[in-house]
Amino acid sequence: MKTGPLAPRRRLLLAGLATLGLAGCGFHLRGQLDMPFQRAYLNASRNDPFMNRIARQLEINGVVLTERLKEAEVVIRIINIKRERDILSLNRAGKAREYRLLTTLSFAVERADGTTLRPAEGIAVRRDVTYDDTQLLAKGQEEAMLYRDMEDDIAQQLVRRLAATKTDAPAAR
Repeated sequence: MKTGPLAPRRRLLLAGLATLGLAGCGFHLRGQLDMPFQRAYLNASRNDPFMNRIARQLEINGVVLTERLKEAEVVIRIINIKRERDILSLNRAGKAREYRLLTTLSFAVERADGTTLRPAEGIAVRRDVTYDDTQLLAKGQEEAMLYRDMEDDIAQQLVRRLAATKTDAPAAR
């Protein structure tokens, strides 16, 4: 590889060509979603880190979360949050070698008057993790990090589903 005076220019040229290639294929960052409502009530505590992630995702996409139900256009009801940990495989001694982590969020969306816009539905995310008795602390931290990552993923999926919610059509009660 050349390291003369033309090397920085070549790198800049290659970076420019790569950028043009990505732009030409239609790639662009996701950015903010067009939400069908501006004010929402979330029936969960912002003290919970998972609910705080959901609230932050909504706010990033231009939704104002209200403290009072009367001020909201829609109500986002969090019905259930469930974490599971199942054994995937065992070692020769019969101890767990791999786990599957599963986080599930059930939610529904209603108008402020109580009519249903989105009936109860769920989002599930799973991750597989290896386990080793000799690395208890590290594996515990890895599991906590995976659960946080799964919660971030669920929060983003929830906001994308909410963006697809039709608020102007009449809904069944």
